[in-house]
Amino acid sequence: GLQGTRADAIALNVSDVVEHGEAGFQFHFEDRTMAKMRAGTGEFRAPYVVTYAAEYEHTDLSKPPPGPFNLTVVCIPTAPGWSRAIIFQGKQKGLHGARASADSHAKDVESGEPQPKSKMSLVSLVFGLVPVWLVHLFSNRFLDSDLAFLHYQEKEVASRDSLADPTRAYYMPAPADIPIVTLRRWIGRHAQVLGPLPPPTMERERLLDRWNQHTAHCVHCQRGVLTIGKWRRNTLVTLAVSALASRWLAARILAAACVGVLPLLGLIDQQFKYVDYKHYQNH
Repeated sequence: GLQGTRADAIALNVSDVVEHGEAGFQFHFEDRTMAKMRAGTGEFRAPYVVTYAAEYEHTDLSKPPPGPFNLTVVCIPTAPGWSRAIIFQGKQKGLHGARASADSHAKDVESGEPQPKSKMSLVSLVFGLVPVWLVHLFSNRFLDSDLAFLHYQEKEVASRDSLADPTRAYYMPAPADIPIVTLRRWIGRHAQVLGPLPPPTMERERLLDRWNQHTAHCVHCQRGVLTIGKWRRNTLVTLAVSALASRWLAARILAAACVGVLPLLGLIDQQFKYVDYKHYQNH
C-alpha cells in the first residue's frame, strides 16, 4: 500500500460517536499504520471539513515519543458532483500558529525565563528540502487510491437503486462502518442537494485526470512542469554533446547516464497529467 502493509491490517475500532445535529459528529478510533498503533479522534464539521487528531503508541522508551498525527481535509464543492480537496497535515502556520506563538511569548514574559525551543525532527528537515510539487505528486497518488475505490462504490450503489438511502445497499456491521453510516444519516437529515447530481464519470481518464483537476490550478506543480521540461532539454543537449565526443570514455559514460535519466524525467512529467491507479498493483 501507499501508507502501510497488509501486516498492519487489524479490526478498526470505532467508538464514542457523538452527533451534533446539523453541525456534524465526532468519534474515537484506534488502528495500526506503519507497524505502529494509533488512537485518536475523527470529526466531521459540517458542511465540508474532516479532521483527525491522534497519537502513536510509544513502545521504544529509549527514543523520544513519535509526533502526533494531525490531518484536516476541506472538501469545497465546485460544481454538481465535484469538490476540491484542500489538505492540511501537521501544524500549520497562520492565525492559530501566530496565537500559539503569542501565548508562548506571554508565558516567557510572565516567568521571566525563555522557554526551550522545540527541535525539528529529521523527517521534518528532510521534507523541508523536498520541492512542494514532489510532495503534491505523492499526495495525488494517495488521493487517487481512494477516488477510484469510492467512485466505483458509488456506481454500485446507483446500480442497486439505493442512492436515496445508500445504507440499504451494503451490509455494514463492523465498528469501522459506524462513521460511514453516521455520515449517510447526516446527509439524509441535513444536506440540501440543489437538484439532481450528474451521472457518474465512467471513463478513468476523466476520473483520474490530474492535469485539469490539480496541475493546471497549482502554482507549485506548474513550476514543477517547467522544471522537468528544463531538465529534459538540458539532458538532451548534454546527450548530443556527449555523442559528438564519444571517443572519450567519460563522454560515453555521461551519454549513458543521460539515456537513463530521460525516461525517468518523462515518467515524472506524466505524473502531472494522468496516471491510472489499480489497487491490485499496490499491496
